[in-house]
Amino acid sequence: MKYVSQEYIEDAKNTLNKGGILGVPTETVYGLAVKLDNTAAIRKLLDLKNRQIGSGKVLTMMLADVEDIKKYAIVNRKTMNLARHYFPGELTLILPKRRAFSHPYFDHFDSVGFRIPDHPYLLELLRQTGPLLVTSANPRGEAPCRSSKEVAERLPKIDAVVEGVSGGNIPSTVIDWTEDEPIPVRQGGLLIVRYA
Repeated sequence: MKYVSQEYIEDAKNTLNKGGILGVPTETVYGLAVKLDNTAAIRKLLDLKNRQIGSGKVLTMMLADVEDIKKYAIVNRKTMNLARHYFPGELTLILPKRRAFSHPYFDHFDSVGFRIPDHPYLLELLRQTGPLLVTSANPRGEAPCRSSKEVAERLPKIDAVVEGVSGGNIPSTVIDWTEDEPIPVRQGGLLIVRYA
């Protein structure tokens, strides 16, 4: 495992483009990221987290642009208003998957969780790499890491970690809006004050 600097985004891009698992800082906690279009890297990440596809825990898709959600999910005025209001930010929004979106991982699910991080480095990385699949940086059953040092110590089998610290102590707020009304799944640092 190697450290990559936030000053040289090419190092992080190269890790992801080669099918590696990259530890990334967010405004909440550290995450583990792989490219959406790399099935082998996704399998490697699932194995690292000791997670089966049918476990109920789904990898989050991180994007750079809120409008890109429409490529992967069924949206309406209310869900897009929520997304535009709170993204980028400490929110994971679960929406019904578009039938036209076929993917070796997401074909096992009817929904997709989206996140657009409010973190300048990670947003720029997403603009250059395209969508990433991300999960919290922690061994199964443990609290998420909050620094690159923690990631390196607790998850030495990943390929690289971006140097730094995360912006918070708790993961994002999760809202499931796959039905008619939004359902809070997890309360994070973000308090949702309006849904329309």
